[in-house]
Amino acid sequence: MIIALTGGIGCGKSVVSELLRVMGYIVYDCDANAKLLMHSDSELRNGLTTLFGTETYNADGTLNKQHLSAAIFGNAEALNKMNNLVHPAVARDITKLYREMNAKVGDKNVLLFFESAILFESHFDELVKPDIVVSVSAPFEMRLARATTRDHASRQQIIRRIENQMSQEKKDERADIVIYNDEKNSIIHQIDKLLSSILQ
Repeated sequence: MIIALTGGIGCGKSVVSELLRVMGYIVYDCDANAKLLMHSDSELRNGLTTLFGTETYNADGTLNKQHLSAAIFGNAEALNKMNNLVHPAVARDITKLYREMNAKVGDKNVLLFFESAILFESHFDELVKPDIVVSVSAPFEMRLARATTRDHASRQQIIRRIENQMSQEKKDERADIVIYNDEKNSIIHQIDKLLSSILQ
Protein backbone atom coordinates (compact mmCIF):
# COMPACT_ATOMS: atom_id res chain seq x y z
CA MET A 1 0.00 0.00 0.00
CA ILE A 2 0.95 3.62 -0.57
CA ILE A 3 -0.21 5.85 2.28
CA ALA A 4 -0.27 9.64 2.14
CA LEU A 5 0.32 11.80 5.21
CA THR A 6 -0.99 15.35 5.03
CA GLY A 7 -2.05 18.16 7.34
CA GLY A 8 -1.74 21.89 7.81
CA ILE A 9 1.06 24.00 9.28
CA GLY A 10 1.87 23.05 12.87
CA CYS A 11 -0.27 19.91 12.90
CA GLY A 12 2.67 17.58 13.39
CA LYS A 13 3.05 15.65 10.13
CA SER A 14 6.79 15.49 10.68
CA VAL A 15 6.32 14.06 14.17
CA VAL A 16 4.15 11.25 12.80
CA SER A 17 6.61 10.68 9.94
CA GLU A 18 9.57 10.44 12.32
CA LEU A 19 7.74 8.00 14.61
CA LEU A 20 6.95 5.79 11.61
CA ARG A 21 10.63 5.88 10.58
CA VAL A 22 11.66 4.87 14.09
CA MET A 23 9.25 1.94 13.76
CA GLY A 24 11.11 0.87 10.63
CA TYR A 25 8.81 2.20 7.91
CA ILE A 26 9.92 4.23 4.91
CA VAL A 27 8.42 7.72 4.78
CA TYR A 28 9.10 9.63 1.58
CA ASP A 29 9.46 13.40 2.13
CA CYS A 30 8.02 15.06 -0.99
CA ASP A 31 9.54 18.50 -0.33
CA ALA A 32 13.05 17.21 0.33
CA ASN A 33 13.00 14.82 -2.60
CA ALA A 34 11.61 17.44 -4.99
CA LYS A 35 14.79 19.46 -4.40
CA LEU A 36 16.96 16.40 -5.02
CA LEU A 37 15.09 15.53 -8.21
CA MET A 38 15.68 19.02 -9.59
CA HIS A 39 19.35 17.96 -9.70
CA SER A 40 19.11 14.27 -10.54
CA ASP A 41 16.04 13.75 -12.77
CA SER A 42 17.04 14.42 -16.40
CA GLU A 43 13.44 14.82 -17.59
CA LEU A 44 12.75 17.40 -14.90
CA ARG A 45 16.04 19.21 -15.54
CA ASN A 46 15.25 19.46 -19.26
CA GLY A 47 11.76 20.72 -18.53
CA LEU A 48 12.98 23.40 -16.12
CA THR A 49 15.68 24.50 -18.55
CA THR A 50 13.15 24.80 -21.38
CA LEU A 51 10.80 26.76 -19.15
CA PHE A 52 13.24 29.12 -17.42
CA GLY A 53 16.27 29.15 -19.74
CA THR A 54 19.80 27.78 -19.66
CA GLU A 55 20.58 29.95 -16.61
CA THR A 56 18.44 27.58 -14.53
CA TYR A 57 21.53 25.45 -13.94
CA ASN A 58 25.03 26.63 -13.15
CA ALA A 59 28.09 25.60 -15.16
CA ASP A 60 28.83 22.84 -12.63
CA GLY A 61 25.33 21.39 -13.11
CA THR A 62 23.87 22.57 -9.81
CA LEU A 63 20.54 24.34 -9.66
CA ASN A 64 20.73 28.12 -9.88
CA LYS A 65 18.37 28.79 -6.98
CA GLN A 66 18.68 32.56 -7.26
CA HIS A 67 17.62 32.53 -10.94
CA LEU A 68 14.75 30.13 -10.30
CA SER A 69 13.50 32.08 -7.27
CA ALA A 70 13.54 35.32 -9.26
CA ALA A 71 11.62 33.65 -12.11
CA ILE A 72 8.75 32.44 -9.92
CA PHE A 73 8.64 35.18 -7.25
CA GLY A 74 5.26 36.91 -7.43
CA ASN A 75 4.49 35.07 -10.67
CA ALA A 76 1.69 32.58 -10.03
CA GLU A 77 1.67 31.38 -13.63
CA ALA A 78 5.40 30.58 -13.61
CA LEU A 79 5.10 28.84 -10.24
CA ASN A 80 2.20 26.75 -11.54
CA LYS A 81 4.17 25.76 -14.63
CA MET A 82 7.13 24.75 -12.48
CA ASN A 83 4.90 22.68 -10.19
CA ASN A 84 3.42 20.98 -13.26
CA LEU A 85 6.94 19.69 -13.94
CA VAL A 86 8.06 18.99 -10.38
CA HIS A 87 4.97 17.18 -9.06
CA PRO A 88 4.88 14.52 -11.81
CA ALA A 89 8.62 13.92 -11.26
CA VAL A 90 8.02 13.35 -7.55
CA ALA A 91 5.08 11.06 -8.34
CA ARG A 92 7.29 9.03 -10.70
CA ASP A 93 9.93 8.75 -8.00
CA ILE A 94 7.43 7.50 -5.42
CA THR A 95 6.09 4.92 -7.88
CA LYS A 96 9.63 3.80 -8.70
CA LEU A 97 10.50 3.40 -5.01
CA TYR A 98 7.31 1.44 -4.37
CA ARG A 99 8.06 -0.95 -7.25
CA GLU A 100 11.61 -1.46 -5.97
CA MET A 101 10.28 -2.23 -2.48
CA ASN A 102 7.82 -4.74 -3.94
CA ALA A 103 10.54 -6.42 -5.99
CA LYS A 104 12.67 -6.93 -2.87
CA VAL A 105 10.07 -8.48 -0.59
CA GLY A 106 7.83 -10.38 -3.01
CA ASP A 107 4.43 -11.25 -1.56
CA LYS A 108 4.97 -9.62 1.84
CA ASN A 109 2.99 -6.54 2.84
CA VAL A 110 4.74 -3.42 1.53
CA LEU A 111 3.89 -0.08 3.15
CA LEU A 112 5.28 3.12 1.69
CA PHE A 113 4.29 6.36 3.39
CA PHE A 114 4.80 9.77 1.83
CA GLU A 115 4.43 13.19 3.43
CA SER A 116 2.83 16.02 1.45
CA ALA A 117 1.57 19.25 3.03
CA ILE A 118 -0.38 20.26 -0.09
CA LEU A 119 -1.64 16.83 -1.13
CA PHE A 120 -5.11 18.06 -2.06
CA GLU A 121 -4.31 21.66 -3.02
CA SER A 122 -1.80 20.54 -5.64
CA HIS A 123 -3.94 17.57 -6.76
CA PHE A 124 -0.93 15.40 -5.95
CA ASP A 125 -3.31 12.73 -4.69
CA GLU A 126 -4.53 12.37 -8.28
CA LEU A 127 -0.97 11.80 -9.54
CA VAL A 128 0.02 9.16 -6.99
CA LYS A 129 -3.44 7.79 -6.12
CA PRO A 130 -2.59 6.63 -2.56
CA ASP A 131 -4.50 3.67 -1.15
CA ILE A 132 -5.07 5.54 2.13
CA VAL A 133 -4.89 9.23 3.03
CA VAL A 134 -4.07 10.11 6.64
CA SER A 135 -4.62 13.66 7.85
CA VAL A 136 -2.67 14.82 10.92
CA SER A 137 -4.85 17.34 12.75
CA ALA A 138 -4.49 19.69 15.72
CA PRO A 139 -6.40 22.61 17.29
CA PHE A 140 -5.80 26.00 15.67
CA GLU A 141 -4.17 27.69 18.69
CA MET A 142 -1.88 24.71 19.23
CA ARG A 143 -0.82 24.86 15.59
CA LEU A 144 -0.06 28.58 15.91
CA ALA A 145 2.04 28.06 19.03
CA ARG A 146 4.06 25.26 17.45
CA ALA A 147 4.64 27.06 14.14
CA THR A 148 5.62 30.43 15.64
CA THR A 149 8.17 28.71 17.89
CA ARG A 150 9.52 26.43 15.16
CA ASP A 151 9.75 29.05 12.39
CA HIS A 152 10.59 32.05 14.61
CA ALA A 153 7.70 33.87 12.93
CA SER A 154 5.00 36.20 14.20
CA ARG A 155 1.46 35.05 14.93
CA GLN A 156 0.14 37.06 11.95
CA GLN A 157 2.71 35.57 9.58
CA ILE A 158 1.66 32.05 10.55
CA ILE A 159 -2.04 32.91 10.29
CA ARG A 160 -1.48 34.21 6.74
CA ARG A 161 0.34 30.99 5.81
CA ILE A 162 -2.46 28.88 7.27
CA GLU A 163 -5.08 30.91 5.38
CA ASN A 164 -3.22 30.21 2.11
CA GLN A 165 -3.70 26.46 2.59
CA MET A 166 -6.83 24.35 2.46
CA SER A 167 -8.57 24.41 5.83
CA GLN A 168 -7.71 21.61 8.23
CA GLU A 169 -11.39 20.71 8.43
CA LYS A 170 -11.52 20.07 4.67
CA LYS A 171 -8.33 18.00 4.80
CA ASP A 172 -9.81 15.90 7.61
CA GLU A 173 -13.07 15.43 5.67
CA ARG A 174 -11.25 14.21 2.56
CA ALA A 175 -8.89 11.89 4.45
CA ASP A 176 -9.62 8.24 5.16
CA ILE A 177 -8.12 8.43 8.66
CA VAL A 178 -7.41 11.36 10.99
CA ILE A 179 -4.64 11.35 13.60
CA TYR A 180 -5.23 13.95 16.31
CA ASN A 181 -1.95 15.48 17.49
CA ASP A 182 -3.18 17.20 20.64
CA GLU A 183 -2.86 16.79 24.39
CA LYS A 184 -5.91 14.53 24.64
CA ASN A 185 -4.86 11.74 22.27
CA SER A 186 -1.75 9.55 22.16
CA ILE A 187 -0.05 9.72 18.76
CA ILE A 188 1.66 6.37 19.34
CA HIS A 189 -1.66 4.71 20.12
CA GLN A 190 -3.25 6.20 17.00
CA ILE A 191 -0.33 5.11 14.79
CA ASP A 192 -0.52 1.59 16.24
CA LYS A 193 -4.25 1.56 15.52
CA LEU A 194 -3.61 2.79 11.96
CA LEU A 195 -0.98 0.09 11.32
CA SER A 196 -3.22 -2.60 12.81
CA SER A 197 -6.10 -1.62 10.53
CA ILE A 198 -3.83 -1.65 7.48
CA LEU A 199 -2.04 -4.92 8.24
CA GLN A 200 -5.01 -6.98 9.46
